[in-house]
Amino acid sequence: MPDKFRALFVVGSLAGVASLVTGGVLLGVFVAWWVAFYPLLISAMASAVLLESPNFRRRLGGRRLHLFEKGLLVDRGAGRLFAVRWDQAIHYQATVREVIDYKGTKTSVSNAHTSTLVAPDGAKVHVSDFFADFGTWAPLITEAIARAQVQQMWEAVRAGRRAGYGPFDLDATGITAKRKGTLPWSAVETIDVRGGFVVVRQREEPKAWALTKVKTVPNLLVFLTIASNLHGG
Repeated sequence: MPDKFRALFVVGSLAGVASLVTGGVLLGVFVAWWVAFYPLLISAMASAVLLESPNFRRRLGGRRLHLFEKGLLVDRGAGRLFAVRWDQAIHYQATVREVIDYKGTKTSVSNAHTSTLVAPDGAKVHVSDFFADFGTWAPLITEAIARAQVQQMWEAVRAGRRAGYGPFDLDATGITAKRKGTLPWSAVETIDVRGGFVVVRQREEPKAWALTKVKTVPNLLVFLTIASNLHGG
């Protein structure tokens, strides 16, 4: 929102929250406190959203996300910068979809995404859907890391090295999962992503051999690409 309208936004928002609180108190006094619960709850939720709005907190509005050919830069405001090269980045991602299931018809009502990037020195940053259009920048981050890392990692695995991706390890013999051991590639049916989980299935087995949340697997697209090449090769 332009700065010239920011003050109006703040005043209008505060007035709206104050009206909800006042209405809730009056309902509690003259009707019943259980009736007052709803406007008071809505006012509390509205206040929380307002406090996280860049239109209310100027410093939040100063955050910027920059994607370059060789890497990423996040300006977190107040001179705090985070930078990492694509070929060195560790990336965890999580997308949460809220769905209403009414009489068998599922309707998506909202999506929330968070990308966590870790630099070689251990510094990390959370890039959430606070930044608009995560449907654009989230895939770009994932694909840029894959382009920078897949070939090098593929050559390392073919040379006999083991590649670790959180709960999974990959090498020429098979895929290894903690507490499950190693499943040879010849016994792997599929490795895919379903409902926010990475699912590894064994041939002729009805249940998943291994199941883990997507957000626990670093550099997911690199992992899936290397696993697909080993499985298919």
